[in-house]
Amino acid sequence: MTFAGPTPAVPAQGSVPAETPAHKKLRKAAQEFEAILVSQLLGDFKSGFSSLTGDAPLAGSDTLNSLAIQSLSSALASRDCLGIGRMLVHQLEPSLRR
Repeated sequence: MTFAGPTPAVPAQGSVPAETPAHKKLRKAAQEFEAILVSQLLGDFKSGFSSLTGDAPLAGSDTLNSLAIQSLSSALASRDCLGIGRMLVHQLEPSLRR
């Protein structure tokens, strides 16, 4: 059995087609929201683990850690890592028809 990745969302009858500018904007906003949530989670993990070592942080390490967390969060959200963005789109899509 092979896994080909997530099944693409097929719009339900009467829903807004995926290619409309409004739908693209909604998907982008949902993805960015998921990235923010993932960033918060990763930031909390980082601060929890960094306090375990007891070492003084190196100069500039906070900035580099923040950039790394932001980059990783964006990459994970773009791949729908938690599915939060997909759920938001699913819940908010009907409002695009109004």
